[in-house]
Amino acid sequence: MSDADHVAQAILDDYAARSPSSRAAFRTAAEVLPGGDTRTMITYTPYPLYFDEGEGAHVKDVDGNRYLDVLSNYGALVHGHNHPALVAAVREQVGRGTAPGGPSLLQIRHAERLCARVPALERLRYCNSGTEATMWAIRTARAFTGRDLIVKIDGGYHGTHDWGHVSAFITSGPRFPQRLPGLPDARLAQGVPRAVLECVVTVPFNDLDAVRRVLRACRGEVAGVLVEPMLGVGGGVPAEPGYLEGLRTATEQEGVLLILDECATFRIGPWQVRHDLRPDLTTFSKIIGGGLPIGVFGGRADVMAIFDPSGPDPVYHASAFGANNLSLAAGIAALDHFGPDDIDRLNAMGGRLRALLDDAARERGIAGHAVGAGSLGYFHFGADRPRDAAATAALRHGREELRALLHLHLLNQGFLTARHGLLCLSLPMDDADVTAFAAAFAHALDTLRPYLAERHPDLLAPAPATP
Repeated sequence: MSDADHVAQAILDDYAARSPSSRAAFRTAAEVLPGGDTRTMITYTPYPLYFDEGEGAHVKDVDGNRYLDVLSNYGALVHGHNHPALVAAVREQVGRGTAPGGPSLLQIRHAERLCARVPALERLRYCNSGTEATMWAIRTARAFTGRDLIVKIDGGYHGTHDWGHVSAFITSGPRFPQRLPGLPDARLAQGVPRAVLECVVTVPFNDLDAVRRVLRACRGEVAGVLVEPMLGVGGGVPAEPGYLEGLRTATEQEGVLLILDECATFRIGPWQVRHDLRPDLTTFSKIIGGGLPIGVFGGRADVMAIFDPSGPDPVYHASAFGANNLSLAAGIAALDHFGPDDIDRLNAMGGRLRALLDDAARERGIAGHAVGAGSLGYFHFGADRPRDAAATAALRHGREELRALLHLHLLNQGFLTARHGLLCLSLPMDDADVTAFAAAFAHALDTLRPYLAERHPDLLAPAPATP
């Protein structure tokens, strides 16, 4: 067995020794759930951990192992676990009712808080998830403009509806050439009909010229441009200075709606407020529900007026659990306990964490970069910093096992991260937690060095010359 094989096997053996109950749970789950779970994103080999409880910035698995949660349910739990104010709000509301089947005052209270934080949010509507929010934002843009075409970002993730699953994942799906030459081929997730491509064009992130070219070539056809301020699944790549502002100008000139997906980035600002951007429509989810399902889409009052039932031809919008009282009560508590000072502190911790990860790699002569914005981050192996999803795909190509071993090693040390590398900080964390995670990351790089030397020597700097 080679040195690299020894390293990999030791990490896997350690993982298996720590998690026999998770292994048993996985086998049982596979009898009723394909793949042993119901969320593709959180599945990994040899089996995922099964969690039992959470408190503050920590979670505990079914084997009793405790982890610093550096994932926060993919950014949704900015307050951590079991926050007293959120728990109290949910307990009180359960006793009063969860979904009365009609309007409630909680809608007003929650909506007023969101509108106060986001000036571009003049009117809004509720649904149950970020997937629904972006789906409804797309329908809103089409209904308002009378056009069909949506421009989205290659590698941009906007949930699991058909329109969002065009080029949503950077390494999977059959490819199809697009209507304009020079653009990345579109990729369709399995089960998404090819006909969807007639209404969606994808362009590279951080490439204003590509968007301008599409808007010119498809003048009068484009309803909206859908974009994340920071690529999520696409690798934590933030928008470059001037990019979103350029999109705003280009869309205004062509009568196209700019749709900003802030489901993930609300926690860092929101992005549009921090960067003085005013999109036509915005989508939200995750932290605004206080740990319960929620989705919001909204924006310009004249655009959202298409949903007013008193109008001449209103758009029909139904959702049995949209604006349910339980999610709204938790969301109100969440917003009331997440102010500007909290955001600034989390963002500062995120910047410090990325700097420490960069230091750990540089000090060990390993090529890699931490990227992200505010309290959201990623680490990429490789000499270059990605600026779009194609660059992220190039950095990940051939390094899947390396990333998997890093993920498992961090779990073995008691740190929960995403399999694909996402890092999300939460309010219960402090600088000591950031320091501890950076130390665990450095230890993982030390452990993996023989593996890197054998399997990925291109990531290692030449040994310093002997004096």
